[in-house]
Amino acid sequence: MSYVRVLAHYPYVVLLAVFVVVATCLVLSTTVIQLPDFGDPMAGFEPRGTDLGERLTAYHNVMYNPNSKLSLLPFGADFEDQIEDELMDNDNDTELWDEQGYVKRSTKRTPLCNLPDKDYRGLARIVFESKDGGNLFSADKIRHMCRVEEERIHTHPTYPGMCLRANDDNCCRSWSLGNYIAFLTGHENCSEIQDEDVSKVGRLLQSCAAFYQNYTLKHNCDTLNRGPERYICRNMPKKCMRLNTVYDIFHYIADVEFLQANSKVTWPMLRLAVTFLPVYAKENTVELYKHMEEWTESLEEVQIVGVNFGIKYLLFSEYLMSDTIWLISAGGVIFLVIWMYCASLFITIMTFLMMFWSLELAYFLYMLVFEIKFFPYMNLVTVIIVIAIGADDVFIYSKVWHLAKSEPNNGTLEKIVSNTLKHATLSMFVTSFTTAAALFTTTISSITAIKCFSIYAGLTVVCNFVLVVTWLPASIIIHDKWCNCEAWYNPEFLTNKGICYYLCLIPYKIHDQFSNWSRTLFEKVIPFILIKLRILWIVLLGGIGIGGIVVIFFYPKLKLPSSEKFQVFSSDHLFEHYDFVLNSKFWFEKEHTEHRSLLPLTFMWGVLPADNGNSLDPFDKGDLKFDYSFDPLTTNAQKWFLNFCKKIRQTDFYFDMPGFQFTNCMFEDFQALMKRPCMDYMQGIDHSPCCNATDSQPLSSASMLQCLTEYIPALMTTPGVRYNFYTPGLRFYNGRICAFIIQFLSNESFSFAYDRINVFYKKVNNWVIQEIQTAPPEIKNGWFVSDFEFYNLQNSLLKETPLAFGVSLAVVSVVAFLTTLNLLISFLAILSIAFVMFTTVAVLVLLDWDLNILESVVITVAIGMSIDYTLHYGVSYQLCPDFDRKTRVSTSVARLGNVISMAALTTFLAGAMMMPSTVLVYQKFGIFLMLIISISWTYSTFFFQGLLCVCGPTKGFTQLHWPSSECCSNSVPDRRDKTRYSTSESTMSTSSSYHHTTSSESHEMEPLTDEYRHRYHSRSRPSYSRTIISTEYSPEPPRRGSHVRFSIDSVDKSVSVFDPEDEFAHAQRCRSRAESEVFLEDDEMESQTNDTNDKQKDSGS
Repeated sequence: MSYVRVLAHYPYVVLLAVFVVVATCLVLSTTVIQLPDFGDPMAGFEPRGTDLGERLTAYHNVMYNPNSKLSLLPFGADFEDQIEDELMDNDNDTELWDEQGYVKRSTKRTPLCNLPDKDYRGLARIVFESKDGGNLFSADKIRHMCRVEEERIHTHPTYPGMCLRANDDNCCRSWSLGNYIAFLTGHENCSEIQDEDVSKVGRLLQSCAAFYQNYTLKHNCDTLNRGPERYICRNMPKKCMRLNTVYDIFHYIADVEFLQANSKVTWPMLRLAVTFLPVYAKENTVELYKHMEEWTESLEEVQIVGVNFGIKYLLFSEYLMSDTIWLISAGGVIFLVIWMYCASLFITIMTFLMMFWSLELAYFLYMLVFEIKFFPYMNLVTVIIVIAIGADDVFIYSKVWHLAKSEPNNGTLEKIVSNTLKHATLSMFVTSFTTAAALFTTTISSITAIKCFSIYAGLTVVCNFVLVVTWLPASIIIHDKWCNCEAWYNPEFLTNKGICYYLCLIPYKIHDQFSNWSRTLFEKVIPFILIKLRILWIVLLGGIGIGGIVVIFFYPKLKLPSSEKFQVFSSDHLFEHYDFVLNSKFWFEKEHTEHRSLLPLTFMWGVLPADNGNSLDPFDKGDLKFDYSFDPLTTNAQKWFLNFCKKIRQTDFYFDMPGFQFTNCMFEDFQALMKRPCMDYMQGIDHSPCCNATDSQPLSSASMLQCLTEYIPALMTTPGVRYNFYTPGLRFYNGRICAFIIQFLSNESFSFAYDRINVFYKKVNNWVIQEIQTAPPEIKNGWFVSDFEFYNLQNSLLKETPLAFGVSLAVVSVVAFLTTLNLLISFLAILSIAFVMFTTVAVLVLLDWDLNILESVVITVAIGMSIDYTLHYGVSYQLCPDFDRKTRVSTSVARLGNVISMAALTTFLAGAMMMPSTVLVYQKFGIFLMLIISISWTYSTFFFQGLLCVCGPTKGFTQLHWPSSECCSNSVPDRRDKTRYSTSESTMSTSSSYHHTTSSESHEMEPLTDEYRHRYHSRSRPSYSRTIISTEYSPEPPRRGSHVRFSIDSVDKSVSVFDPEDEFAHAQRCRSRAESEVFLEDDEMESQTNDTNDKQKDSGS
């Protein structure tokens, strides 16, 4: 039994089978699989599998020693632990902390607790700004900031339990402008500050500003009375050095524009001010921040514009879940749109169940079948994609289903189902295949989060297509068979018209009104504008596409990410505003950002640069892969290492670091020690065999291992020397040397500029490769690495995004050609899609989007989502009767314009509903959806159709055909049915429960059944026994609701279009109306006679 027959006659069996499968997967997904954790939004954002990524992973495993394989000593970990216990630093900082752990107040009369300079950045901080944009350096504004602290923050129940306490057991005062002014003017509390106090401090800051700006005023300048820095603050006024208050105000509290040297203001102008709370920025500040969010908008004179509590990533998971309300809202809006379009609540509900089953099935396959443990938060945006695709599919299927029922030769329900699946499946398959192909193409990315998103989203699209050809057809058949007759559902069949009647009548009224508007818009307005202004559309939209190329590749260009800070919330969020805007407004933050350490030169031997972990799990870094040919103890290896370290110091990228470097190149210090005499007569110690070595004659392998056993413990206990897993040197495994690390500093500082770091990496790497070629065989597998994590990410995005884009475009091109088999239509479609992509990406560039991880996914997915409308129009143009180009374009717009526009509207609304989201990924994906859908609809409707109107193929130009399987057959080929699709008002009335057809569908179209076979019926007259009559008679359309139950066969049958090649159809059209009526009368009389005989037999019996 074929699937079509099962679906037509037993739809509830198909529906039940699908439900059993998805319900089983749902139970397993919620019980067996642990729910995903989104607590670390940065997880999975590092490239895996690249050459540089494998080096970084191997270096990470050596440094962090996750499986405790490595040892710093050749004789086991027990002795190593003993040495580490001896090296524990028991000299705590007693200068700032007392015995009970309280923070000491300054020994002078300052009421502020004294913290080391480095600890200020570890405190929770708030940034204030005047609400009117005015000057914060006034008594009123300063007192108001103090009241905010005392009344809003200090009163929170969690504050006393987490604040830093002074030695009098009271919470330390915050390091704020008000408290500093109160200290300088002799007040106990900042709420007592008056205008004259602010004026006094303002004059003090003006007189000391020049010393800070020329870097003369330093931190702790009043205590620098010894050492080489004692002359720096020697001639400075003591009032500027008093307990670092002036320095702290300039460096930590005020913004960078406060009292600048080139400023012409006569009074200090303060726009931003930081308050450091006596609370460490960590997870225990969550409740305090939530409390602060409640009253931030209610402040009067000042406002909080930025916050750094160190909990941005911690709160991300909570915001991610709370923002799902916008996903639900988007689904609700799409639900209403589908309901209004289909006028069927049952089909709308089943459609949304289909979308949910798609997500759930994909999750089951992702987690249980493919055993991918990592589920990044980016996967949640798949909900938006499946809503958009699912809505498009239901529009297409319901449209084709209704056209199949409206065929004059629709026949049985089985044939209608067959025709609908045959034609709707092709359109839905193209839509799903292009989107899934674009998603699966991005799996070539080396970034774990992108790869996982591509797999899950692609699986969701595939599962959605499977359900579209199973769940959706069964639902529509059940609806047509059993749901139309239910009085509680169909408002036309209600006997008592109460509130339910009028509520149910709403979607029908809206649909009728929409049908009227749609008929006018897509049959008259858009074809008229499109055809009359076709040259204008081609020039205008083509120019915009070319302008997009300029924007992307020339100016301002698509840029790589320029900050290692990762944005997870919208730009107006307090956390993000501090990180990306306010971070450069204060000197202490600028100093930390701009003062980057020099890049290290790290060279490693003994461990191969391999990443054997799971590339789909960012927490699985794999295990170390040793180079078993590595042996640094041979004479040749020792000589080469010593020479290699000398050559590094001679390069132009080496930074000469002053001081002793015991571990940077361990063999140098070790070799110097081994040159000592064997006999120490002063202490009476014999150092043999660890003695009398020379550069030309190093120690033997056996002596080296014995001497290292003595040398390394001595090195670890040497004062001022740090030797651990984070420092270069030797690593041991099972008593043998398994890794050797040499590390120096380069003269290249860390930078976010890709070109700069790229030149540095290639320069050093090429030098190392050349030097390694001269190494002995036992140490030939060395490699170079540095702090290249961010550069590795940039490099992967730069190289892999164009590759994924190209592969996706190639797949889309193949699909376009195979769908139309017309070279010219395929070429024009690809040109239109390319301009859609250029325009979309150009708009994103103008919106200041960088080529980050989400943007890389967006660019690739955009290809699959931009082809759908263009391809639908192309196929429709090809299937239209071969008249002139304008008629074919007008027909294709009238036929598919409403369906395509509804699909575009639903996707656009799904994106628009995500805009209020706090989580950035929802917001950006919403922007992308609105852009790609709007631009794709515009280009497919006006640019692509305009091109077809000007130079579209006619008379089979550039049209190819599949090879015929009947080329050698002698049988008569099947004749194609040229039936005219015409939908009557009666059909509209009876089938309006899920889809209404307007007169826009009354066009000569290619029939849904490509291979229509004429049916032969026996007649009472043998001369016409092989013919069937097709009359032009159409009964008067009944009023809506006049039939209690809709009949599949109650459709209008229109006359067939004349086809000179179809002799059989021509013979039918030549028959007279009179003969037809005679045959009909004979049939009726025969039927009446049979009925009379049957009744007589029944009465007689």
